Amino acid sequence: MYYLFIVCTKTVCNQFFETAFTTCFPDVEVQEELVLTTDLEPEPEEVQYTDTSYTSASFESLPPVVEEIKPKKKKGKKKAEEVVEVVRKTSSEQFQWSEESLVGEEQQKVEEEEVETKKKKGKKGKKGKEVEEIPAFEKPKNWKSMNKKEREVWLQQRIEEWRAEKEAEKQAILAGAKEKRLALARERAELMAKDNAEQEIRRDILAKTCTLFHKFDKQKIDYARNKQLEAEWQQYLRCDGLPDPRVVTQMNTYIHLWQKAACDDNELEIRCRDALPMLAMLEEIVANSRQYTALQAQSYNEVRIALREQLSQAIQCASYSLLRDLEHCLVWDSIQLATYGREFNGLMLNIWVAIPLPTRKRKPVEPEPEPVELTFPAMRVGVKLPKIIDGSNVCVRAARSMVDLLSESSRSFALAAEMPNRYEDLFIFNVKEHIETYKIKKDQDVIRTAFYKEIKEKITEVEKFLKANPYTKNEKEKEELDNLNMAEPPFLPDPRTYIGEQNEVRFAKYLKTCMTRTRTGEINLRKYRICNGVLNLDLLTTPPQPKQMRGGIILTALQLPKQLQPMKYQVQYRAPSPPAPGVTRTPEEIEAELKKIEAEYEKLALVFFELPQDIMWTEPPVICQWQEQRKLWTSNYVNDYKFNEDKLTIQFRTGVLWPIGIATLRYGNLPYQGWDLKPDPNGKGVIITVTGVCITVTWICIGNTVKLHWIANATTSALKQHFNKPYSVKKMVQIMREAACDFFPDFDGHNHLEGSCPKEWVAERHNYHAMAFLSRAYNFQWSRWNQAAGSRNIIMQLREAVDKKREGKFQLLHSTPQKAVILKCNELSSEFDTDPAMGMQFYPDLFTLNMSYGSVDARRTTFNMKYRLVETVFDMLQELKLSSYS
Repeated sequence: MYYLFIVCTKTVCNQFFETAFTTCFPDVEVQEELVLTTDLEPEPEEVQYTDTSYTSASFESLPPVVEEIKPKKKKGKKKAEEVVEVVRKTSSEQFQWSEESLVGEEQQKVEEEEVETKKKKGKKGKKGKEVEEIPAFEKPKNWKSMNKKEREVWLQQRIEEWRAEKEAEKQAILAGAKEKRLALARERAELMAKDNAEQEIRRDILAKTCTLFHKFDKQKIDYARNKQLEAEWQQYLRCDGLPDPRVVTQMNTYIHLWQKAACDDNELEIRCRDALPMLAMLEEIVANSRQYTALQAQSYNEVRIALREQLSQAIQCASYSLLRDLEHCLVWDSIQLATYGREFNGLMLNIWVAIPLPTRKRKPVEPEPEPVELTFPAMRVGVKLPKIIDGSNVCVRAARSMVDLLSESSRSFALAAEMPNRYEDLFIFNVKEHIETYKIKKDQDVIRTAFYKEIKEKITEVEKFLKANPYTKNEKEKEELDNLNMAEPPFLPDPRTYIGEQNEVRFAKYLKTCMTRTRTGEINLRKYRICNGVLNLDLLTTPPQPKQMRGGIILTALQLPKQLQPMKYQVQYRAPSPPAPGVTRTPEEIEAELKKIEAEYEKLALVFFELPQDIMWTEPPVICQWQEQRKLWTSNYVNDYKFNEDKLTIQFRTGVLWPIGIATLRYGNLPYQGWDLKPDPNGKGVIITVTGVCITVTWICIGNTVKLHWIANATTSALKQHFNKPYSVKKMVQIMREAACDFFPDFDGHNHLEGSCPKEWVAERHNYHAMAFLSRAYNFQWSRWNQAAGSRNIIMQLREAVDKKREGKFQLLHSTPQKAVILKCNELSSEFDTDPAMGMQFYPDLFTLNMSYGSVDARRTTFNMKYRLVETVFDMLQELKLSSYS
């Protein structure tokens, strides 16, 4: 029994069926259907087909069309043969075929099979359509009990559910993208509205605060100007014949007259006595140049440099005049040796001269010459000359100047560029940022508007295409439409964040501008500092001496130029590099190399001296020598360096005898390990304590002066003579830098140390001014959260210190260029959080926060502060830069 299965396809089976049907029923239109029944279905009724009964109504009795369940794909040829076989059996059963028609049908079947095979072969080379990736679903518990049909039904149902979920997820994403856009737009609008409201508060409160700060600053400048006028009047009344360093014209006249005058050792003593105090005053004037105009500051600096150069020339001229007359100016220890030694104000001068005797007849075997060893007890310096220098005809000068007159002419001495907006106040800074914020927001809105306009046009275009082609799948276009609906504009940062990042970039460029490229062996004076003056250890040629003739006539050969002539001695020695890793040497090779090194060392001068106790030696210093032609300090000629930390002695060998300097790291005590600012419990001052890497220093600010109170963990007795002596802030900075105890970094200090955290300078400076106002009412301390907080965040601890009997707990203060707030977390919290404390309102800065948040006593103490103490503490904090280096 065979059953008929209807299939609407254009396969070989259908073509074969159509041919057979047409042969028997030429007048009837062939339907592309194939009916197939199974054993589970009832047998269809037999229909008698005649010429008169074959109408459209005759097919109504046929069984309904059964959808074909697609079997698994097998090889195309085999499947085609099976289908053809089914069709042939069905047709032979239902209809009576003639033998002639069957022969034609078989031929046609073979031809159709060949065509189908060719079609399938051709499709293999084409790129197939993208197949939908269906995930592997979790099977139900009754999977094993389900038959194949039930499994297929379940799988089809699960696929439909998955597609529905996927579509719902896509719609949710589209809706979420639209909601996200609206939320971001609302957030931006709320942020700008909040910024506008805060800016209005700044216009009211912060502007008044900055006005108060400017008032105190102006009072300090007026006080300094009045003090200078009084000093000028006192100098005029003194009438000592010396110029007033505060008057540039008088200093120019003094230097001009000095240049024309002859200078011997007596004149040098007078010049050192008069010039050094004037030079110190000019140094302080230049350091406090803000109260002068740019032209006045430049004039003071030019006069200061000219005075330093003239003092250096005076030392050279006095040394030359002494060597020009050895008989009368030097002390003769023997017929062959003359010496000179004298101490001046800030200068020690020693000269050692070996007088050559008349030449004698040379011996057949000359004894090996003995090296010359010299010591200068006043300077605690010794030198052993190499054997290649003739000790019978040599002149050695040792001059120690306590003032470094060489370093300032080096290209790496001065700060390469001034700090931008160094004196800008916080209110002007915020006004500029507010304007810039609106400008950036407007530009970003233009970018977003243009982007969404372009997206809308593309969406309209794609939707028109989809409406015009409703009967095609258009999968790519639909996917493109979904992508367009979810498209987001390019990332545009928050304007305030962007401005902060740009400020950091500008400061990084500024630091790069301040960097000085140095040669090999050159000492960078931005990183190092020459301490304890300069030691001039020179090998000189003795100038021609006067000869006394008959009749009281003295003849002297004139040698031009009339200046000191150095003796030719320069030996360049490079220590051998260590052997390569893995290379072994025999003891004989090692001994031979040591002997070679010793032989080379014999050609070098050996210098040794004791380090003074008035310098804070926290680490081995660097020995360097001055290259006059290049105007720099170099260590290229220093070899076999040895430092004894216990005895504080240094020994080294050198191939040249040039001016020697002792260089120490400027920032050896940075970054700070901690700091504390609090009211003086025993007076009306403010105590500042800073803990560096090696030592801890305490200052007391009283009125317009600052005192050095204590130094803990000091390695020497340095600076003890300055304890509890009042100095100005700039003078205190100068004294401590000269003692290699530098706690006052410049703006380019970040280039020369690790662990610093540069802050926005305008906000940092304003915060220091507010701290100075509150210094008698609050106790401020460093915070461990500050270093990693970023350039626009200053974190510190504070507590009220008005009531000495009751001390409150420390709270964290978070200060930014826009606001100041007390935080909910504290120093001991496990994590840092910027959430403000309960009930905190908006305060533009620390000063206004105290006006509302502080107690009545704290506010009263703040308003009772005198401008001199406020500005002294403010200047100290600006020099220390606690927030950027802790």
